[in-house]
Amino acid sequence: MTFAKRGALALVLSAFTLAACSAEPEEASDTQALVNQNDTLIAALSGDDDLSTLSKALERAQLTDLFDGPGSYTLIAPNDAAFETLGEAGQGLMEDEQRPVLIGLLRDHVIVGHLTGDDIRAAIADGDGSASMATAGQGNVTFTLDGDALVVRNASGSEARIVGDTIEAGNGAALVADAVLVPAS
Repeated sequence: MTFAKRGALALVLSAFTLAACSAEPEEASDTQALVNQNDTLIAALSGDDDLSTLSKALERAQLTDLFDGPGSYTLIAPNDAAFETLGEAGQGLMEDEQRPVLIGLLRDHVIVGHLTGDDIRAAIADGDGSASMATAGQGNVTFTLDGDALVVRNASGSEARIVGDTIEAGNGAALVADAVLVPAS
């Protein structure tokens, strides 16, 4: 390789290095937290200490592969305090004989596609104050605003507030909720 070619190669490599070093991270909006886009949703959830019960429930229901794969999903993610409010009934969901109930409950917290809190706010604005979305459990949830707070309700009237930032990953997003959306039956 000639001296001129080596010099040009060094110049190109140093330009790439400078660009990589000077790149500033994207800023998150008030309803959106950026996570490594190479992580899967299950990896992002398992890294959050306030979602340990949800992570265990997804594992128990054998739904971790769903959030570890290439599909894109939004999970309404009840935090640990939300599961605690279920008391003994919540603990019973982790038993073998209750696995089908747990699966059904969790599927009603899943929306197909990658949605952030900002996306849902825009849908609410376009929907004249509410946005209804189908869940993977073949139910529906409706999002509204209560002041600045994003609120989600299922068909039976169970309600949760979205608290904190959206957790984003390469294959989806999680909206942390302060309650478990409990079905009517």
